[in-house]
Amino acid sequence: MIVRGSSAAVTYRTTTAVLGTVRQTLSLTGNLTPVAQSNLSFQVSGTVTAVDVSLGEQIVAGQVLATVDATSLQATLTQAQANLTAAQAKLSADQGSSSASSSTTAQQVATARTNLANDQQSYTDTLAVNAQTIRTDQQNIAGDQAAVNRDNQSVQQAQTQYNNDGCSSTPSGPNCQADQQNLSTAQQTQAKDQQTLATAQAGLATDQVRGQQSADQAAAKVSSDRTALSNAQSGNGSNSSATAASSVTQDQATITQDEQTISNAQKAVDEATLVAPAAGLVAQINTAVGSAVSGTSNASTGSATGSTAASSSSSSASSSTTSPSSSSSSTAQFIILTPGSFEVTSSVSDSVISQVAVGQQAVVTAAGTTAGLAATVTSVGVIGTVSSGVATFPVTVQITGSHPALRDGMSATVTVVVNQVVGVLTVPTSAVHTNGTASTVNVLKNGVSTPVAVTVGAADPTRTQITSGLSQGDTVVIATVSSTVPSSAATTPRRTGGGITGGGAGGAGGGLAAPPGG
Repeated sequence: MIVRGSSAAVTYRTTTAVLGTVRQTLSLTGNLTPVAQSNLSFQVSGTVTAVDVSLGEQIVAGQVLATVDATSLQATLTQAQANLTAAQAKLSADQGSSSASSSTTAQQVATARTNLANDQQSYTDTLAVNAQTIRTDQQNIAGDQAAVNRDNQSVQQAQTQYNNDGCSSTPSGPNCQADQQNLSTAQQTQAKDQQTLATAQAGLATDQVRGQQSADQAAAKVSSDRTALSNAQSGNGSNSSATAASSVTQDQATITQDEQTISNAQKAVDEATLVAPAAGLVAQINTAVGSAVSGTSNASTGSATGSTAASSSSSSASSSTTSPSSSSSSTAQFIILTPGSFEVTSSVSDSVISQVAVGQQAVVTAAGTTAGLAATVTSVGVIGTVSSGVATFPVTVQITGSHPALRDGMSATVTVVVNQVVGVLTVPTSAVHTNGTASTVNVLKNGVSTPVAVTVGAADPTRTQITSGLSQGDTVVIATVSSTVPSSAATTPRRTGGGITGGGAGGAGGGLAAPPGG
């Protein structure tokens, strides 16, 4: 609003004191980090035989990530199971011998012989089935190998035709598109058949391991039956009661030890398959088929502990500055991120940290985006980091909701609302003049600009709260516009327009009405 003062030489730019909102904010910068992630590695040593997920894949809880060769682990388990079977048979025999010196009866011997005969037949059948399975696998591999050989020849022929048509140097030649298509088709078929061959070879290796395991188990049962038959036939009659009791105690201790060995061996076999503990996004894969891994521990972290992306942050308010920080997790073989849930951790200087509190609302804008995302301050650090005599404190802001389009490590700006007053009397911040601790506002009364002492409250770059000294509707002077305008008789050229006080001269034709008599 432009208003003439009582003097024809003075014009004012004014506004009105109105009820409004004053929002004080603190600007921060930082990098997005996932709220939670799992750093996963094999807990057993071995050679990786399969990686079943790909980078960026969304996975579910319990999904297999990778496996290592469990041949030796399974062999250890099989041997432990055989040892337990033998120990249990010995305990049974020793317990029988402790009851009476003539505990071995014809019926016990007959039962032991029957068990031995049945298990010997089972062992023979197991060997036959295993041999047939291996023959079938070998036949499949032979067929798959023949297909790969044909594919190799087809690829070579297609490549030769491609080269003969000059497509290596002139890909736009008349036959090059067809040649390229034929070559690509042959290569795709080759890759598919190679994968089929690899699967068949892996199947053979698995069947060989399983066959050996089943044969070992059947052989262990036969061995146990022979021991049981021998004990039944001998009757252990020469053992005294004390010796028999001692043998039973020793047998029970051996069984306990064997059971623990089996438990440990089974756990190792299970851990040869690495599975996802929860749903998420595969953020990093730091192993491959054929890689050797050593047993380690896994960790699930909150607030992006061990994030693989370096993060840095800073804040700007009252000329505050921060130092960069970073964190990394380079040893985990798989890193799984909770999808879409992110936060930003920044640093705030000691001069403004008292303004920040948990629960304050904020807006986060990620790099490459224009829409701000609602967020909340979730933590304010109490231990500062001192650099060059200035202490800074970590402040974490969590984005509300899930945003799968965001990425770990993206830079972001954060605006934290540290104070907000609503429905209070306000004037433009530029209308408030402060000298020391005293503030005034120029109010236009009867065409005269009069300074009025005021008490100010909250302030932001555009509006300032007035707690006393003004009333709603008062006309407030923002600036004094123009000075004395020369008359038409003057020799100095006329100026129609002026500059805002303290702001420099205005341009010609400012759109202001000329004072009377001009």
